[in-house]
Formats: sequence, C-alpha cells, structure tokens
Amino acid sequence: MNAPVYYTIGTLLIGFSMLAWEIADWYPGIKALTGKRKLHYLGQLLPFVLTWAIGALFTLCVGGLAGVLGKWMIWGSTFVGDAVYQYGFGGPQMLAPQTANLVLTPGGLFMAILSFVVFYVRHDKGATGSKWRGFLSGGTLALSAGIARWAAVPLASAANLAGVWFTAVVS
Repeated sequence: MNAPVYYTIGTLLIGFSMLAWEIADWYPGIKALTGKRKLHYLGQLLPFVLTWAIGALFTLCVGGLAGVLGKWMIWGSTFVGDAVYQYGFGGPQMLAPQTANLVLTPGGLFMAILSFVVFYVRHDKGATGSKWRGFLSGGTLALSAGIARWAAVPLASAANLAGVWFTAVVS
C-alpha cells in the first residue's frame, strides 16, 4: 500500500527543523570553530551528515519495502509539518517544488542496501538523536527540487558509480 506522496511547505518544515535542531545542538561557538580544535568540532557533525545521506538514499529507492517506507516517511512528515504550519501558526497550505525519484541502478541499490545495513547496526551507538535527525532530514529533503539539485543527484550518481565499481570488483 503506497502513501500519497506530495511535498508541501510542511514537509520542508520537518526536514529543515531537524537540520536546524542538529546545528543548534552541535554549535560549539565561534571561538571553538576558529581555534586549534576546529576539525574535532566539525568531525562531530559526521554522524549527522552520513545518516542524512542514508536517509536521502532511502527516499530515492522507488520500489520494494524501502520505497514504501520512504513514501510513508514523507507522508507522515507532510502530515505533521502541515499540522504545525497551518494549525499551529496559521499559515496557508502550499505545495513545494518537487523532483521525481532518481533512478538507482542495480549497483546503486546494492550500495543503498549496504548503507542501510550500516545504519541499522550503528543506529543505537554514539549520538543516536543526531543519527535519527539526520535520517529524517535527509529523507524528507531529498526530493525537494532545490535540495535534489545539489545533494540528491550527486548522491544517487555516486551510489550508482560505487555500486558498478564494487560489484565489478567482487564478481
């Protein structure tokens, strides 16, 4: 059973809220970011960035269980985001620009599955809140037109290329 998938301002609200939450939670101050340990502080964002990419790949899967769950994730985020935007603050319902699902080749799907396995194994280790915020933010923002241009298209292309390379080396 597929969920109706369309992007509204509420969907983007959830994705950008998770992104803003992560940055606000992480931000160590300007002094720390210009000091000697700036790479240490920037490295703390790595779990969020990696799970953002995994969430985006999850949404880019068009078929199977991952595709259905990705569509349900977008639908749920749209429902909650619209409720907050419209009923919480009185905003109008607005559709947001959306791009179509990008096609992952069999090699790209192979790499997506491997990344899901890594996420599943590591989801309860380390900064768990950061990982879930990254997954939800990436999953909800991956198909919006502005984000897809800069992040999802290169991510899908990289997954497809890595999958072709990996499966060719292993075979």
